[in-house]
Amino acid sequence: MSIKDKMQEVKKELLLQEASKEFEKIGYEHMKVADLAKTAQVSVGTIYALFNSKEGLYIAYIEHQIDNFFVELEQRALSKSTPQEKIHTFIELKFSYYNQKRKAIEQSATNNPLFFNTLYKEHSKPFQKIYRYLAKCFIELNPTFDEAGAMRMAFGINGFSDGYISQWLELNDNLMSKVDEVSELFSCMVESCNEY
Repeated sequence: MSIKDKMQEVKKELLLQEASKEFEKIGYEHMKVADLAKTAQVSVGTIYALFNSKEGLYIAYIEHQIDNFFVELEQRALSKSTPQEKIHTFIELKFSYYNQKRKAIEQSATNNPLFFNTLYKEHSKPFQKIYRYLAKCFIELNPTFDEAGAMRMAFGINGFSDGYISQWLELNDNLMSKVDEVSELFSCMVESCNEY
């Protein structure tokens, strides 16, 4: 990688950090590229050159959050010994991320009923690590699972937890109060399955 490429990556990362603050403070719809450029002390053209569009910037933000989520998930999981604890860690962290970043995703999720499906389809590569993490927990919890069955369950359970997030966005209730309920439900579902 050339020095110029490295500088572009650093500039992109710094802009993404500033954009993250704005998305999380005021949401996608209200974030203006011109305001971001002013705050970051760069030209609007620089932002478009690095991200192509406001949507491209938002997609980079989402991918960055997924990567951060997985790193934190792996770190937290190191101190957990049982698959139930690891599943609980996943749900707690997932709900915490959405809770902290509500402004950044609220309008997108509310305006697009297929937001989660689109998110997973367009960003499938980063999510594959998360699905593999869950599948590994499920095989540990229920040895009758083969790898393919555990992956199907991982996709299903991740989608099921998205339902709780959608309800939270709609009803404005306490998402974090659902962590134990969802974790126990998932652990019971996986334990009670016979050969998936």
